Amino acid sequence: MGEPVFGVYLSGKTHNVVVSPSMIQTVLSSQDVSNADVLDRALRNVFGDKGLTRNLHLSHEQDINDNVPSMINREPFVRETSLSITRSLQRHVSSLVSFSRSPVDQFPWERDSCVELLEQDQPACEVELFSLIREFVGHQITGILLGEAFLDSFPGFLSQVWRLESNFVSLFVGFKRWAPSPGVSAGHAAREQLLHIMSVLYRAFTACDDGMDPGIELRDLDDMSDLFKQRMRTFRKLGLSPRASAAGTLSLYCDWMEHIVNITFWNLIHIFSDDELLKEIRKEITPFAETSRPNRKETGFPFTEPPKLKLDVEKLLQACPLLKACHCETIRLHSSGISFRRLESDLTLTESIGEALAPRTYKIPKGQSVIMPHGVFQNDPTRFSNPDQYDPLRYITTDSSSGSKKVNPDILGPLADGLYVTKENNFTERAILSLTASIISMWNISSPGKEFVVPRQKNTWGSSRPAQDVKVNIRARV
Repeated sequence: MGEPVFGVYLSGKTHNVVVSPSMIQTVLSSQDVSNADVLDRALRNVFGDKGLTRNLHLSHEQDINDNVPSMINREPFVRETSLSITRSLQRHVSSLVSFSRSPVDQFPWERDSCVELLEQDQPACEVELFSLIREFVGHQITGILLGEAFLDSFPGFLSQVWRLESNFVSLFVGFKRWAPSPGVSAGHAAREQLLHIMSVLYRAFTACDDGMDPGIELRDLDDMSDLFKQRMRTFRKLGLSPRASAAGTLSLYCDWMEHIVNITFWNLIHIFSDDELLKEIRKEITPFAETSRPNRKETGFPFTEPPKLKLDVEKLLQACPLLKACHCETIRLHSSGISFRRLESDLTLTESIGEALAPRTYKIPKGQSVIMPHGVFQNDPTRFSNPDQYDPLRYITTDSSSGSKKVNPDILGPLADGLYVTKENNFTERAILSLTASIISMWNISSPGKEFVVPRQKNTWGSSRPAQDVKVNIRARV
């Protein structure tokens, strides 16, 4: 076709598809566009609410702050997030697997990963990696966002989250419970259970905020993240019911969880499948994700202590260009995504000089919709050589004077939207890089066969997931 803007006819409406990176950036940065239609549809069809978007818009007139993009990019959220991630991983990453045969003795996150112990010189086991990583990441991120006590009170919460996520697209397009589509009925049931749990959380939090007894289901909410506390206070000031506020809490939680789980998994798969890359990554991150195991002489105990992790989240972000480049390449291959906008005024788009020798200009009238498929750019062979290959070095640049290496994430181009803010943000980046580095530092993961094969991916509503789970062997490094 060769056109950077073209029209498609969907559901009785004409939508403008924009594939030029500079034009996508213009649309995303414009003040006269809105993604409220997409958010409203997701909240209504997927998360079971009909009026939250309207009430949040009203909140701006009432000077109530519900600006997620602003809050996650400023202090104290950034500092507190890093501390929460550090505490969680230092406490739990050494317990990724227990090497126990009985599910009773296993950690909650490994019970669904088909653990089989291996008869070897040192403790080792075979597991299904995606199931293990999804549950482990789910437990850590839930504890960071909603508090450590949350999953103790609702141990079946995550299984319902995964069920809802697997049916997101069917629910988003509006399939009813009785529709003849696999999983839709289970998706509706999962949503109802999750909304009930989030309603209980909201009632307990508002009681705590008033200095009252929160009830027996949730008594310890002190370590809930300030972002979610602030959102619940916003919902309360708006006079929302527990059910309506539950949709707002659940939608943000699911939006981030899906991205963190899947990208962490793909990071690990790609790095562990390349021995040379794994060696270089470990060399780079060792000063900032250091593992050690005190011996019996040091501890004075008659048993071996579990390994310990010393983690510096900020240094991982600032001083590990190869790790960050791997993260960028994983996003390119597994999290292309699509952004939607509705124009609230006429918009003129012009190609950049770098994209065309004779830049073309397009005028899109007010009220029309714009669709921006980021994968068209991120898999374009004219911009990325061998776009099907995993090559993190494409983001690495070397300073000619100092010789220092830096990562250039701008090569990725504009990133896809989440429901409230781009999925790749201050919180999700910190969480994913910290999880990836901690697991790489603490554990050896290898294929049971001769070769570590990266699985095919299955497209979902956000980041892709593996088409089928991957059997791996896991051993402790220290």
